[in-house]
Amino acid sequence: MKKYLLAVTLLLGSASPLLHAADPEDAVAFRQGVFRAMGWNFGPMGAMIQGRKPFDAEAFAQGAERVALLASMAPEGFVEGTGIQDGFDTRLRDEYWYQQDHFNKLMTQMIEKAEDFSRQVGEGKDREALRPAFGQLAKSCKSCHDEYRARD
Repeated sequence: MKKYLLAVTLLLGSASPLLHAADPEDAVAFRQGVFRAMGWNFGPMGAMIQGRKPFDAEAFAQGAERVALLASMAPEGFVEGTGIQDGFDTRLRDEYWYQQDHFNKLMTQMIEKAEDFSRQVGEGKDREALRPAFGQLAKSCKSCHDEYRARD
């Protein structure tokens, strides 16, 4: 719950300015690093859920906890002056800058799904029981990618 409250505070912009990167370059690096780290953890969990990799409950729990924490940190990297139009090599589409309320709604949903998923993993549920929550989290991530991430 504390992680969720921190994320909501960041989304609403009332967090201390000390939490934000000093310059746009740092914000872009932070944002991209958080999402890389999420993928680093999310990918192996997906392979375990799909049965492409043996299910390791300890590694899975660690990944879920990390994804929840990283999800709560992600909003901090979305600051003014960090878009393609500002000269940065980023996949953040221009739509973000004029649809921030919708983006924030999607980001909040992703944070909530990550927290819920991590909680369910912590309850010791097995792979099959975790499949729906993992799917909901993946769907939540995809909704933001579909609307605000430029395609390669």
